[in-house]
Amino acid sequence: MSMFAETIAPAHEYRHVPDDRPAYNESTYYNFLCPEAGVVGWVRVAMQANQPAGQASVLVFLPDGETLFTHQRTTDLTADRLAVGGLDFDIVEPHRRQRLRYDGPLSSFSEPKVLASPGEAFRAAPKRSARIQLSVTGHGASFGTNGDDPANILEDTMAIGHYEQFIHVEGDLELDGRRLAVRGGGLRDHSWGPRDWAGPLSYRWIVAAFEDGSAVMTLDVARRDGGRTRRAAVVDGGVTSPAELTGQTVEWTADGFCRKAVSEVATPAGPVTLTGTARTPERFVPLRHRRTAADGTELVTRIGYSAYEFVSSDGRRGLGIVEMLDQLVDGRPVGMTGATAPPQS
Repeated sequence: MSMFAETIAPAHEYRHVPDDRPAYNESTYYNFLCPEAGVVGWVRVAMQANQPAGQASVLVFLPDGETLFTHQRTTDLTADRLAVGGLDFDIVEPHRRQRLRYDGPLSSFSEPKVLASPGEAFRAAPKRSARIQLSVTGHGASFGTNGDDPANILEDTMAIGHYEQFIHVEGDLELDGRRLAVRGGGLRDHSWGPRDWAGPLSYRWIVAAFEDGSAVMTLDVARRDGGRTRRAAVVDGGVTSPAELTGQTVEWTADGFCRKAVSEVATPAGPVTLTGTARTPERFVPLRHRRTAADGTELVTRIGYSAYEFVSSDGRRGLGIVEMLDQLVDGRPVGMTGATAPPQS
Protein backbone atom coordinates (compact mmCIF):
# COMPACT_ATOMS: atom_id res chain seq x y z
CA MET A 1 0.00 0.00 0.00
CA SER A 2 1.38 3.39 -1.00
CA MET A 3 0.50 6.85 0.29
CA PHE A 4 0.80 7.93 -3.35
CA ALA A 5 -1.74 5.50 -4.86
CA GLU A 6 -4.59 8.03 -5.06
CA THR A 7 -5.19 11.55 -6.30
CA ILE A 8 -6.83 13.72 -3.63
CA ALA A 9 -9.67 15.69 -5.21
CA PRO A 10 -10.07 19.41 -4.40
CA ALA A 11 -13.39 18.72 -2.64
CA HIS A 12 -11.53 16.85 0.12
CA GLU A 13 -9.96 20.11 1.27
CA TYR A 14 -13.29 21.09 2.81
CA ARG A 15 -15.65 19.66 5.42
CA HIS A 16 -17.05 16.18 4.83
CA VAL A 17 -20.54 14.87 5.52
CA PRO A 18 -20.23 12.71 8.65
CA ASP A 19 -21.58 9.18 8.92
CA ASP A 20 -23.68 8.30 11.98
CA ARG A 21 -20.92 7.02 14.26
CA PRO A 22 -20.52 8.99 17.52
CA ALA A 23 -16.71 8.83 17.18
CA TYR A 24 -16.74 10.45 13.73
CA ASN A 25 -14.05 13.14 13.70
CA GLU A 26 -12.71 15.61 11.16
CA SER A 27 -9.43 17.32 11.88
CA THR A 28 -7.01 19.64 10.13
CA TYR A 29 -3.44 20.10 11.38
CA TYR A 30 -0.47 22.27 10.34
CA ASN A 31 3.02 22.30 11.79
CA PHE A 32 5.60 24.99 11.11
CA LEU A 33 9.35 24.72 11.51
CA CYS A 34 11.16 28.04 11.22
CA PRO A 35 14.98 28.06 11.49
CA GLU A 36 15.41 31.86 11.25
CA ALA A 37 13.13 32.62 14.22
CA GLY A 38 13.86 29.34 16.01
CA VAL A 39 10.11 28.72 16.31
CA VAL A 40 8.54 25.26 16.13
CA GLY A 41 4.80 24.80 16.49
CA TRP A 42 1.54 23.35 15.34
CA VAL A 43 -2.14 24.25 15.17
CA ARG A 44 -5.11 21.87 14.95
CA VAL A 45 -8.88 22.06 14.63
CA ALA A 46 -10.93 18.91 15.33
CA MET A 47 -14.69 18.51 15.09
CA GLN A 48 -16.97 15.68 16.18
CA ALA A 49 -20.21 16.66 14.43
CA ASN A 50 -22.33 13.86 15.94
CA GLN A 51 -21.67 14.84 19.56
CA PRO A 52 -21.43 17.85 18.76
CA ALA A 53 -18.00 18.92 19.96
CA GLY A 54 -14.99 20.77 18.65
CA GLN A 55 -11.46 21.51 19.79
CA ALA A 56 -8.81 24.04 18.82
CA SER A 57 -5.20 23.48 19.88
CA VAL A 58 -2.13 25.69 19.44
CA LEU A 59 1.35 24.66 20.60
CA VAL A 60 4.45 26.82 20.11
CA PHE A 61 8.03 26.18 21.22
CA LEU A 62 10.15 29.34 21.44
CA PRO A 63 13.96 29.14 21.13
CA ASP A 64 14.57 30.20 24.77
CA GLY A 65 12.59 27.22 26.07
CA GLU A 66 9.27 28.94 26.75
CA THR A 67 6.37 26.76 25.65
CA LEU A 68 2.98 28.22 24.74
CA PHE A 69 -0.19 26.14 24.56
CA THR A 70 -3.96 26.39 24.47
CA HIS A 71 -6.74 23.85 24.10
CA GLN A 72 -10.19 25.28 23.52
CA ARG A 73 -13.51 23.37 23.40
CA THR A 74 -16.90 24.20 21.98
CA THR A 75 -20.26 22.61 21.19
CA ASP A 76 -21.07 25.32 18.63
CA LEU A 77 -19.71 24.10 15.30
CA THR A 78 -19.75 26.26 12.20
CA ALA A 79 -21.36 24.21 9.45
CA ASP A 80 -18.91 24.83 6.63
CA ARG A 81 -15.74 26.15 8.26
CA LEU A 82 -12.54 24.56 9.53
CA ALA A 83 -12.70 26.78 12.60
CA VAL A 84 -13.09 26.49 16.37
CA GLY A 85 -12.76 29.33 18.88
CA GLY A 86 -9.97 31.70 17.94
CA LEU A 87 -8.44 29.34 15.34
CA ASP A 88 -9.52 29.47 11.70
CA PHE A 89 -8.26 27.81 8.50
CA ASP A 90 -9.15 29.27 5.13
CA ILE A 91 -8.69 27.26 1.92
CA VAL A 92 -7.69 29.90 -0.65
CA GLU A 93 -6.88 27.45 -3.46
CA PRO A 94 -7.25 23.69 -2.90
CA HIS A 95 -3.93 21.89 -2.43
CA ARG A 96 -2.02 25.09 -3.15
CA ARG A 97 -2.72 27.92 -0.70
CA GLN A 98 -4.29 28.36 2.74
CA ARG A 99 -4.42 31.02 5.43
CA LEU A 100 -4.16 30.27 9.16
CA ARG A 101 -5.29 32.68 11.85
CA TYR A 102 -5.31 32.48 15.62
CA ASP A 103 -6.26 35.33 17.92
CA GLY A 104 -6.48 34.77 21.65
CA PRO A 105 -4.56 33.85 24.81
CA LEU A 106 -1.81 31.24 25.06
CA SER A 107 -0.74 29.79 28.39
CA SER A 108 3.00 30.05 29.08
CA PHE A 109 4.97 27.15 30.57
CA SER A 110 8.63 27.11 31.59
CA GLU A 111 8.24 23.39 32.37
CA PRO A 112 5.41 21.99 30.22
CA LYS A 113 5.52 18.54 31.80
CA VAL A 114 3.03 20.00 34.31
CA LEU A 115 0.45 19.50 31.53
CA ALA A 116 0.26 15.89 32.70
CA SER A 117 -2.33 17.43 35.06
CA PRO A 118 -3.87 19.89 32.59
CA GLY A 119 -6.56 21.51 34.71
CA GLU A 120 -4.17 22.53 37.46
CA ALA A 121 -1.48 23.49 34.94
CA PHE A 122 -3.74 25.84 32.99
CA ARG A 123 -5.06 27.50 36.14
CA ALA A 124 -1.54 28.25 37.36
CA ALA A 125 0.04 29.29 34.05
CA PRO A 126 0.47 32.97 33.11
CA LYS A 127 -1.30 34.00 29.90
CA ARG A 128 0.13 35.79 26.89
CA SER A 129 -1.88 37.63 24.29
CA ALA A 130 -1.16 36.00 20.93
CA ARG A 131 -1.93 36.50 17.27
CA ILE A 132 -0.74 34.10 14.59
CA GLN A 133 -1.21 34.85 10.90
CA LEU A 134 0.39 32.49 8.40
CA SER A 135 0.18 32.18 4.64
CA VAL A 136 0.68 28.57 3.58
CA THR A 137 1.82 27.33 0.17
CA GLY A 138 1.89 23.68 -0.84
CA HIS A 139 5.39 22.31 -1.42
CA GLY A 140 4.69 19.41 -3.74
CA ALA A 141 1.49 17.42 -4.15
CA SER A 142 -0.86 16.19 -1.42
CA PHE A 143 -0.58 12.46 -0.78
CA GLY A 144 -2.66 9.91 1.08
CA THR A 145 -6.11 8.37 0.73
CA ASN A 146 -9.64 9.66 0.20
CA GLY A 147 -11.09 6.72 2.14
CA ASP A 148 -12.78 5.00 -0.81
CA ASP A 149 -10.42 2.01 -0.99
CA PRO A 150 -10.14 0.04 2.29
CA ALA A 151 -6.77 -1.33 1.17
CA ASN A 152 -5.29 2.18 1.40
CA ILE A 153 -6.59 3.08 4.86
CA LEU A 154 -3.58 3.62 7.09
CA GLU A 155 -5.15 2.86 10.51
CA ASP A 156 -8.92 2.39 10.67
CA THR A 157 -9.20 3.49 14.31
CA MET A 158 -7.64 6.87 13.49
CA ALA A 159 -9.29 7.90 10.20
CA ILE A 160 -10.70 6.62 6.93
CA GLY A 161 -9.66 9.52 4.73
CA HIS A 162 -6.25 11.03 5.48
CA TYR A 163 -3.82 13.01 3.37
CA GLU A 164 -0.71 15.08 3.99
CA GLN A 165 1.26 17.77 2.18
CA PHE A 166 4.60 19.42 2.73
CA ILE A 167 4.28 23.19 3.00
CA HIS A 168 6.05 26.54 3.07
CA VAL A 169 4.83 29.02 5.69
CA GLU A 170 5.31 32.77 5.98
CA GLY A 171 3.74 35.25 8.37
CA ASP A 172 3.80 36.62 11.89
CA LEU A 173 3.63 35.42 15.47
CA GLU A 174 2.75 38.30 17.78
CA LEU A 175 3.11 37.86 21.56
CA ASP A 176 2.07 40.69 23.89
CA GLY A 177 2.67 43.12 21.03
CA ARG A 178 6.11 41.74 20.14
CA ARG A 179 6.28 40.47 16.57
CA LEU A 180 8.28 37.50 15.33
CA ALA A 181 8.59 36.88 11.59
CA VAL A 182 7.82 33.25 10.81
CA ARG A 183 9.25 31.69 7.64
CA GLY A 184 10.05 28.07 7.03
CA GLY A 185 8.68 24.65 6.18
CA GLY A 186 6.38 22.09 7.67
CA LEU A 187 3.61 19.61 6.96
CA ARG A 188 -0.17 19.67 7.05
CA ASP A 189 -2.72 16.89 7.25
CA HIS A 190 -6.49 16.52 6.96
CA SER A 191 -8.38 13.44 8.16
CA TRP A 192 -11.97 12.33 8.58
CA GLY A 193 -13.70 9.23 9.92
CA PRO A 194 -13.94 7.50 13.31
CA ARG A 195 -11.17 8.50 15.72
CA ASP A 196 -10.06 6.44 18.71
CA TRP A 197 -6.83 7.62 20.30
CA ALA A 198 -6.69 4.29 22.17
CA GLY A 199 -6.74 2.39 18.85
CA PRO A 200 -3.04 2.00 17.97
CA LEU A 201 -0.57 0.66 20.50
CA SER A 202 1.82 3.48 19.62
CA TYR A 203 3.04 5.63 16.77
CA ARG A 204 5.95 7.96 15.98
CA TRP A 205 5.25 10.73 13.47
CA ILE A 206 8.34 12.72 12.51
CA VAL A 207 8.61 15.82 10.32
CA ALA A 208 11.94 17.52 9.61
CA ALA A 209 12.40 20.63 7.44
CA PHE A 210 15.93 21.45 6.34
CA GLU A 211 17.66 24.73 5.63
CA ASP A 212 17.95 23.92 1.91
CA GLY A 213 14.14 23.69 1.60
CA SER A 214 13.89 19.91 1.52
CA ALA A 215 11.87 17.97 4.08
CA VAL A 216 11.21 14.43 5.31
CA MET A 217 8.18 12.77 6.93
CA THR A 218 8.19 9.34 8.57
CA LEU A 219 5.42 7.45 10.35
CA ASP A 220 5.80 4.24 12.35
CA VAL A 221 2.57 2.73 13.75
CA ALA A 222 2.54 -0.27 16.10
CA ARG A 223 -0.87 -1.92 15.87
CA ARG A 224 -2.59 -3.89 18.61
CA ASP A 225 -2.68 -7.00 16.40
CA GLY A 226 1.12 -7.11 16.56
CA GLY A 227 1.60 -5.69 13.07
CA ARG A 228 3.43 -2.57 12.06
CA THR A 229 2.71 0.09 9.46
CA ARG A 230 5.51 2.29 8.20
CA ARG A 231 5.33 5.17 5.75
CA ALA A 232 7.71 7.89 4.59
CA ALA A 233 7.86 10.73 2.07
CA VAL A 234 10.35 13.37 1.01
CA VAL A 235 10.14 16.66 -0.86
CA ASP A 236 12.88 18.53 -2.68
CA GLY A 237 12.54 21.35 -5.18
CA GLY A 238 8.76 21.13 -5.09
CA VAL A 239 8.71 17.43 -6.02
CA THR A 240 7.20 15.06 -3.45
CA SER A 241 8.30 11.42 -3.62
CA PRO A 242 7.53 8.24 -1.71
CA ALA A 243 10.27 6.90 0.53
CA GLU A 244 10.64 3.87 2.80
CA LEU A 245 11.20 3.87 6.55
CA THR A 246 13.52 0.89 6.97
CA GLY A 247 14.39 1.29 10.65
CA GLN A 248 13.85 3.51 13.65
CA THR A 249 15.19 3.73 17.20
CA VAL A 250 14.20 5.99 20.09
CA GLU A 251 16.36 7.12 23.01
CA TRP A 252 14.08 7.73 25.97
CA THR A 253 14.41 10.04 28.93
CA ALA A 254 14.09 8.38 32.34
CA ASP A 255 10.50 9.58 32.61
CA GLY A 256 9.44 8.35 29.19
CA PHE A 257 9.92 11.09 26.60
CA CYS A 258 11.79 10.97 23.29
CA ARG A 259 15.22 12.55 23.70
CA LYS A 260 16.49 11.29 20.33
CA ALA A 261 14.93 9.58 17.32
CA VAL A 262 17.04 7.98 14.60
CA SER A 263 15.32 6.95 11.37
CA GLU A 264 16.74 5.00 8.45
CA VAL A 265 15.03 6.17 5.27
CA ALA A 266 15.41 4.85 1.74
CA THR A 267 14.82 7.83 -0.57
CA PRO A 268 14.91 8.13 -4.38
CA ALA A 269 18.36 9.71 -3.99
CA GLY A 270 19.65 6.89 -1.78
CA PRO A 271 19.62 5.81 1.88
CA VAL A 272 19.61 8.56 4.52
CA THR A 273 19.95 8.42 8.30
CA LEU A 274 17.84 11.11 9.96
CA THR A 275 18.70 12.02 13.57
CA GLY A 276 16.48 14.26 15.64
CA THR A 277 17.62 15.43 19.09
CA ALA A 278 15.41 17.35 21.50
CA ARG A 279 16.45 20.99 21.41
CA THR A 280 18.20 22.44 24.47
CA PRO A 281 16.72 23.38 26.88
CA GLU A 282 14.66 20.19 26.70
CA ARG A 283 10.94 20.85 26.93
CA PHE A 284 8.51 17.93 26.63
CA VAL A 285 4.74 18.37 26.39
CA PRO A 286 2.56 15.45 27.56
CA LEU A 287 -0.95 15.68 26.12
CA ARG A 288 -3.38 12.94 27.09
CA HIS A 289 -6.66 11.34 26.18
CA ARG A 290 -8.78 9.24 28.55
CA ARG A 291 -11.54 6.79 27.67
CA THR A 292 -13.35 4.09 29.61
CA ALA A 293 -13.56 0.71 27.87
CA ALA A 294 -16.71 -1.43 27.89
CA ASP A 295 -15.34 -3.52 30.79
CA GLY A 296 -14.77 -0.39 32.89
CA THR A 297 -11.01 -0.22 32.31
CA GLU A 298 -9.66 3.30 31.99
CA LEU A 299 -7.61 3.71 28.82
CA VAL A 300 -5.01 6.48 28.95
CA THR A 301 -3.20 7.64 25.84
CA ARG A 302 -0.28 10.07 25.96
CA ILE A 303 0.91 12.12 23.01
CA GLY A 304 4.32 13.66 23.64
CA TYR A 305 5.84 16.58 21.74
CA SER A 306 9.04 18.57 21.70
CA ALA A 307 11.07 20.70 19.31
CA TYR A 308 13.98 18.85 17.70
CA GLU A 309 17.15 19.71 15.86
CA PHE A 310 17.66 17.40 12.90
CA VAL A 311 20.74 16.37 10.98
CA SER A 312 20.84 13.97 8.05
CA SER A 313 23.71 11.71 7.06
CA ASP A 314 24.11 13.68 3.82
CA GLY A 315 24.88 16.88 5.77
CA ARG A 316 21.54 18.70 5.89
CA ARG A 317 20.43 20.46 9.06
CA GLY A 318 17.08 21.76 10.16
CA LEU A 319 14.30 21.79 12.72
CA GLY A 320 11.44 19.42 13.28
CA ILE A 321 8.81 17.94 15.48
CA VAL A 322 8.17 14.41 16.75
CA GLU A 323 4.69 13.28 17.79
CA MET A 324 4.98 10.26 20.09
CA LEU A 325 1.70 8.47 20.84
CA ASP A 326 1.74 5.66 23.41
CA GLN A 327 -0.85 3.86 25.46
CA LEU A 328 0.09 4.17 29.12
CA VAL A 329 0.31 1.12 31.37
CA ASP A 330 0.97 1.88 35.03
CA GLY A 331 1.84 5.41 33.95
CA ARG A 332 4.56 4.35 31.49
CA PRO A 333 4.47 4.45 27.67
CA VAL A 334 4.18 0.98 26.13
CA GLY A 335 6.84 1.80 23.53
CA MET A 336 9.36 2.33 26.31
CA THR A 337 8.49 -0.65 28.49
CA GLY A 338 7.22 -3.21 25.98
CA ALA A 339 4.11 -3.71 28.13
CA THR A 340 0.85 -4.97 26.65
CA ALA A 341 -1.91 -2.36 26.67
CA PRO A 342 -5.45 -3.33 27.69
CA PRO A 343 -7.95 -3.89 24.85
CA GLN A 344 -9.57 -0.71 23.52
CA SER A 345 -13.14 -1.95 23.00
